[in-house]
Amino acid sequence: MADMPFEEILDQVLKLDRAEQERLASMLHDRLAEYDNTGEPTGIEPYTPEEVAAMMRPQKLTPGEMETQGLIGGWADMGITDGAEWVNEQKRKRRERNKW
Repeated sequence: MADMPFEEILDQVLKLDRAEQERLASMLHDRLAEYDNTGEPTGIEPYTPEEVAAMMRPQKLTPGEMETQGLIGGWADMGITDGAEWVNEQKRKRRERNKW
C-alpha cells in the first residue's frame, strides 16, 4: 500500500461507508497528532468521535460564503484573462499530447 498513489487511496476511502470514513479520519488524526516531522511529540489533542462526526457532516453554504472561505473563485483567480483564448490553448495542448 505504501507504493499506491494518493488518488487510488482516496478512491478506496470514498468507497467506505460514512461510519468507516469517520473512524478512519479519527484514527489518522490521532496518529498524525502524536508526533511532528522531527519525531517530537506535538501535544495536539486527538479529536473526539463527536468532533469527527461534525467535520464529516456536509455544510450548506451560500455562494457568498463559499467565496469568502476561498472555496470558489473566478477566471481571474486562475490567472485567466481571456476565457476563449484559454480554451483554445487547452485544445492546442491536448492535440499536441494526443498526436498519433
